[in-house]
Amino acid sequence: MTASPPARTGRSPLLALFLALFGTLAALTVCAAPATGSATAPRAAVNPVIFVHGQEGSAQQWQSQAKRFSSNGYADDLLYVHEYDTSVATDDHAVAGLEALVDAVRARTGAEQVDILAHSRGTRVLHTYLSAPERAAEVAKYVNLDGRTAAAQPGGVPTLAIWSSLQPNGAIGGAVNVHEPQAGHTESATSAESFAHIYAFLRGRPPLTTRVLPELSASVGISGRVVHFPQNAGLTGRLEVWRLDPATGARLGLVPVRVVRTGADGSFGGIEVSGRGHYELAFVRTGERTNHFYFEPFERSDRFVRLLVSPPGGVTDSIEACTGHTALTVVRAREWRAGTADDDRLRIGGSDVLNPAVSPQLRQILGLFAFDKGCDGVSHLEAALPPFDRVPFLTATDLSLPADPQARGVIPVAQTMRGGAGVTETLAVPNWPSDRHTVSLLFKDYVDVPSGG
Repeated sequence: MTASPPARTGRSPLLALFLALFGTLAALTVCAAPATGSATAPRAAVNPVIFVHGQEGSAQQWQSQAKRFSSNGYADDLLYVHEYDTSVATDDHAVAGLEALVDAVRARTGAEQVDILAHSRGTRVLHTYLSAPERAAEVAKYVNLDGRTAAAQPGGVPTLAIWSSLQPNGAIGGAVNVHEPQAGHTESATSAESFAHIYAFLRGRPPLTTRVLPELSASVGISGRVVHFPQNAGLTGRLEVWRLDPATGARLGLVPVRVVRTGADGSFGGIEVSGRGHYELAFVRTGERTNHFYFEPFERSDRFVRLLVSPPGGVTDSIEACTGHTALTVVRAREWRAGTADDDRLRIGGSDVLNPAVSPQLRQILGLFAFDKGCDGVSHLEAALPPFDRVPFLTATDLSLPADPQARGVIPVAQTMRGGAGVTETLAVPNWPSDRHTVSLLFKDYVDVPSGG
């Protein structure tokens, strides 16, 4: 339930405005390169924005939208996330934590009111939160993302409600109701289309851009938390930052470019990266497997990076650890779909792992586990493995990926996203043995296809 501390970019408002205007012109010019920066929003007219995630969620569902807000001029200290333990069935702790965060944000920014976005179970938290008049008075506008319905706007707060394909008849009385029939449940909270509706509702005008505008490569920084999933409880350990060869995923150099110690809440920050570089974050704890995390390049600063580690007794205990095989976790905050030629493709080591049995649309898959069931060296990709076939948002497939004790081999993982104009993004990772290492790949939930937006 801890918000990431705001990090300053050190960029002047005049420079930010120039870069954003230049970026807009470039996006509208054929063959022009994407530009860097953001527009500036008048501080006095802008409320802080808080995002509240849903069941088994975290700040991962906020990363893209936060960068879109900052691309439109929102300062770092205007963007927050409220995280809570979704393994607890009741919402009292989430409501209390949100109340504390709203108080802290108002005190820090001097704002009389905040704007709040909530997704899925988070909307249940917000309907309870806004039922208290003294709390509702501190909220200027509320965005209800594919969650609770209601006969009237919660707490009388002006409300925008966005509904996905899961709730085609969803509505809140008196609210602005927007239906996105092609969107998945999580996609309704993370997409550029939803951002356009959200920004226009909060600000009374369309955004300058719905793209995540790249920053100057040397100006990018990341921060976030290492947490147990889905409790969002912080973990303390050593975090190593490695620069990688993008073709092989191999580490460049004999020592990491940065080593930090995570705080008691799992927080880390102030890590400078190249906006064009590929990186591995390795989380190391005594007596535990090393957790390796791989990313697409961070084209823009990101304060909401989340490194999710399964706790003892968690769902990933069902992943069989083999000395001679690698196990992968592939995550994206947009549903993986399979079944038609226009759906997503995900290829691991050359094998297509998405099909209607493994990632059906109705299961709203966000995370796929690939490991060698039985450690027998034989792949079976035709069906989802239990118990993952019954866990919300998750699936698993039996894929044999031979490992090397020193991880000298390479496993290419390539996604082609639906609606992404055929663009394929590839992450190459070393073949770490799964008995001593976990390997997670985090793909962005958008493909940057310039379209004048």
